[in-house]
Amino acid sequence: MTGSQLSDQQGRAGARASGASGRMHHVDAARALFLLLGIPFHVGMIAVFNRAPAVPGFKQAGAIVFSLTFIHAFRMFAFFMLSGYFAAMVREKRGKRPWLEDRLTRLGFPLVGSLFTLGVLQHFFHQELLGETPGGIHGLPLAFDHLWFLCVLLAFVGTFYLVPVDRLPAAGSRWGKAIGDALCLSGKGWLSFLVLLALWSLGQGALEDVLPRQRAFEIDLLWQYLMHAPAFAIGVLAFRLRVGERLFDLPGSRLPLLAAALFPLYLMLAPLMRPVLGLSRGLSAEWNFIGNLIELPTALVLSLVALRLLARVADRPSRTVSFLVDGAMAIYLFHMIFVIATVAWLPHLPLIPEIQWLAGSALVLLLSLAAFLAVRGNALLALIYCGKPIAPREPAAAPA
Repeated sequence: MTGSQLSDQQGRAGARASGASGRMHHVDAARALFLLLGIPFHVGMIAVFNRAPAVPGFKQAGAIVFSLTFIHAFRMFAFFMLSGYFAAMVREKRGKRPWLEDRLTRLGFPLVGSLFTLGVLQHFFHQELLGETPGGIHGLPLAFDHLWFLCVLLAFVGTFYLVPVDRLPAAGSRWGKAIGDALCLSGKGWLSFLVLLALWSLGQGALEDVLPRQRAFEIDLLWQYLMHAPAFAIGVLAFRLRVGERLFDLPGSRLPLLAAALFPLYLMLAPLMRPVLGLSRGLSAEWNFIGNLIELPTALVLSLVALRLLARVADRPSRTVSFLVDGAMAIYLFHMIFVIATVAWLPHLPLIPEIQWLAGSALVLLLSLAAFLAVRGNALLALIYCGKPIAPREPAAAPA
């Protein structure tokens, strides 16, 4: 990064911090977007892999397969990175114990409440609407599906609670500056940082390769924890070292160049994408090694590219974004039952697969929004499905 680029970036960060709210508004938008991208992703994936028979044409539609591969490449990494950032921010602001109590409430209630209500319904839908024979959880008629992210997030909360934050490098220290620069892909250590991330990626990929495909859900949770731990840690360090505003709107040419190098290779090695490219679905041991090696570096780079783009288009307060941030938890929890129901009748639409996918995703979003609006008006339901009571937002003041 050149001196002028760093100066410009620091100027933008200072301008944001001195504003009325001091918020990175594009990060608020990202928090909602990265969860909501799960809707088109799950519509496509369930149409291909869970419905019996699969929805015709989805697996062969290049636009659908590319979109699913792209979303899968970075969405959850970005989500957990931002989760780590906000965890560190709120812990510092509120204190260690109040932060833990808040997290246990806002994550624990939705997990338990959804598992024993929506989880039962999803288990039934898998069987009756998709023609699957779901295994449940140790024989119980519960569908875990997308709820794993709450378990992993709770595990990160517990882990972070035990971390003595004061012993981590501080923003003004020599090590703090070096690590902060490396996280922002600059300074002397940025390449070493990517190498370490790649080695972790290789290890978790190798672990997945040796685990049975049909495995107990707690084993899968452990693997998900290990896979996303670097993302959460990066977010924590970004706040601790006060590089969040810089990291989440990273300037310069290095980031797009890394994306241009990594993402095409990731696409070529993605099992879902390979048949569309005319390649065999299976990978040789050598290519599988490379695929495991680049998975997390690709996720990081694409996450930062997405945040950089959002910084250009969502840099102001937005009532729509605020509404979606409030509703993101409930929308995401409810969306899977609507995905399953929608995918069940998608083949009956006399439309090409791409339009079926878009129409189905739009319908699921609308139904999920309606579910959020229905539960937020009741304090108990809001606590169960939103993690907190949702108070109506004050209307924006009229301009003078």
